[in-house]
Order: sequence, then C-alpha cells, then structure tokens
Amino acid sequence: MSNAQDEAVTRLDSAVAEVFETMLERSCDPLEGEVDTVEGRIVARIQFTGAVDGECLLYASQATASVTAEALLGTPSEPHDPMVDDAIGELCNMIAGGWKSKLASPDSNCVISTPAVTRDGLDGYQAKFGTKFSRNYSFQGNVFGVVLAF
Repeated sequence: MSNAQDEAVTRLDSAVAEVFETMLERSCDPLEGEVDTVEGRIVARIQFTGAVDGECLLYASQATASVTAEALLGTPSEPHDPMVDDAIGELCNMIAGGWKSKLASPDSNCVISTPAVTRDGLDGYQAKFGTKFSRNYSFQGNVFGVVLAF
C-alpha cells in the first residue's frame, strides 16, 4: 500500500472506532486479511464530490445489520425492518463524515451525499474511481466491510 492509502486506512480505522465508541458504545476493530463475504448483504453508499471525488460503501449481512441497528437505535429490530436500512445508511454517513473530517484542507472541501441503501449486495459493483481499498471490521463478532474509492 502506498503512503496515501496507509493514511486513508488509518483515518478510516479511526473514524470507525470513534463512531462505534460514541454512537453505539461498542468497541470495533479492523480485521486483517480477507473475510468471507455474506450473501444478500445490505449496502449503503455515500458519494463525495468537490476536492475529493469518490465514494464510501458500507456492507453487512442481514444479521450484522440488525445487530447494528439495535445497538444504534436501542430497540430490537427484525432483519427486514426498514429501520435497519436507515441505521446502516446512518452508520455509513457517520463513518464517511468522520473520515472526511480528518482530511486536511483543501481535500476536506468536499460534500457528502445522503446515503443510498440497497439490499442487492456488491454483485456487479465496479468502482468508478482509480484508487480503491476495502477494510473489514468486527464488533462483538459481527463483521462488516467498508470500501473507500476515489
């Protein structure tokens, strides 16, 4: 990995840890190496435009998404509850915003979109950007992934 990628990953790890500690009162750690992907995952996508053009994707299995929604909202949620989509979208929003807030000027002069959430998984996903890296995280045994591309 290049230095720029190292910095981006370090910022991402930091943003994820902060969001989980403050919003979910859970610790969340990066996982090294590849992790099995899960069928039928929920994907939230946020786009960056401005000084940085790119996107942040957060993806999780239905089960992890439900646990995340429960931790975020404080109420039990069923896997197909629309609140689960909202919670995953909001989590992606907070992580992308946290990552952006760690950028130095002028890169920090970018706008982030509202999250778009689908349940189509990443099948057929092609990054439209030159630099892409992904990172998997785990909290209490629940694994989710984040992709940054710009």
